[in-house]
Amino acid sequence: MRVLLASSFHYRRGGDSGQFLDLASQLESAGHEVAVFSMDHPQNLASPWRPYWLRYVEYRGDLSVLDRLSAALSSVHNAEGSRRMARLLRDFNPDVVHFHSVHHHLTLAAVEACILARIPTVWTLHDYRCVCPATSLLRAGQVCERCAGGRFWHGAVGRCKSGALSRSMATVVESYLTRMRRTLARVDCYVAPSRFLGRKVVEMGMPAKRMEIVPNPVQPARPETPSDRRDGLMYVGRLSPEKGVSCLIRAVAGLDGVSLRIVGDGPQAGDLRALSACTNANAIFEGWTDEASVRAKMREARLLCVPSVWYENCPGVVLEAMASSLAVVASDLGGLSEMLDNGRAGWLARPGDADDWRRVIVRALGNADRSASQAMHALSRVEVRHDPQRFLERIEAIYRSVLH
Repeated sequence: MRVLLASSFHYRRGGDSGQFLDLASQLESAGHEVAVFSMDHPQNLASPWRPYWLRYVEYRGDLSVLDRLSAALSSVHNAEGSRRMARLLRDFNPDVVHFHSVHHHLTLAAVEACILARIPTVWTLHDYRCVCPATSLLRAGQVCERCAGGRFWHGAVGRCKSGALSRSMATVVESYLTRMRRTLARVDCYVAPSRFLGRKVVEMGMPAKRMEIVPNPVQPARPETPSDRRDGLMYVGRLSPEKGVSCLIRAVAGLDGVSLRIVGDGPQAGDLRALSACTNANAIFEGWTDEASVRAKMREARLLCVPSVWYENCPGVVLEAMASSLAVVASDLGGLSEMLDNGRAGWLARPGDADDWRRVIVRALGNADRSASQAMHALSRVEVRHDPQRFLERIEAIYRSVLH
C-alpha cells in the first residue's frame, strides 16, 4: 500500500511527532511505500521528500508586526501547503493520506487538497484543536469547554492562545472557517488514541462521520528481576502550567526522605525552581535528556508522577512507565484515568489538589505490595492494549476500509 503521512514536524518535538515517526518506521518495515509531507524545520530528520515540504514558519519569539501578521494569516490557511500537497499527491499517487498534527503550519489547506483529489483520508487526533482554538481545553489554568457547539469566539475573549489576542484571533478565525468549509466532516476516518478524547471531541460538536479508538503502542520491557533499588519520585515532561507541576511540588514539600526528580524544561521552569526553594521541597531539576536516559532514571524511581490539570490524551511517558513496571500516580482526569484502568493499574489523585496528592503519594510509598500489584497489572495491560503489532494491524485495517 502507498501511504502518505503528514505532520508539521519531522523530528521528535513531542509525543505527537514521535508517534508519527514511529508509524512511518512501522509501515516501512511492514513493506508499505511511505512518503512524508511536513514543514522544513531546521531540526527535521533527513528525508527524500524534503523538496515537497513547506518553508519553515516561526510563530514564537521576537517577531516584527509584519512578521506576526504574516504568520497569523498563514496559520489560518496556508495556500503554499495546498499547492505543495497537490504536487506530492500527483507525483506519489498514494492510496491513503494519514494526517497527524497539521494545524497552524500545514493547516487544513493540506487536508482540503487531498479531499479535492479524492484521496482517502485518515487523521489521528493528538489534542482537542478541532473543538478548541487553544488546543488544550484550558482557560486560566482551569478545564474549559466554553467553545462546545462551535462557540469559538470564547477563545478570543479569553485570549486563550498563549495569552495573546492576535494569536487567539487567528485560531478562532481558523476554527470558524473550518466549520463553514465543512473540512472536518469530509475526512474519511479519525483515530483517537483514547476513548476519552474520541468521546469528548464528538460531544463538543466535532462533525466526525467515523471515529476509531486505537491506543498508542509501546514496547514492553519486562524486567528480568524485580528492582529493589527504586527510590524517590519522578516527573518527566514539559514545565508549563497545564502539567500541574506546581501542585506536585507543594504536595511533596516537607515529606521527610522523599526526593522529586524533575526531568524536563519549559516556560515555567524558573517559577517552579523558586516555588521549590520557598517550600523546602526536595526537588532536583535535571532538564531535558534523551529517551535512553529517561528509561534508566525510571529504573531507579519508585513512582512516576503525572499531575496534569488538563485532559491528557495518551501520554507516552505513562506508557513507558507502565511498560517498565514503574508504579504511576496520575491525575484522575481525561485519558489518564482510562490508561490506569480507573485505579487498577496505578494510583489516581484529584487534579490540582496538593493535599490529596500528598495523601496518595504517602499511601503509594507506604504500600509497596499494592504499588507492585498495580505495576504488574499495568504491564499486562500494555502488553495487550498497546501492543505495537496489534496497533499496526488496526491502522492497516482502517486504511483498507477507507479505500474508495
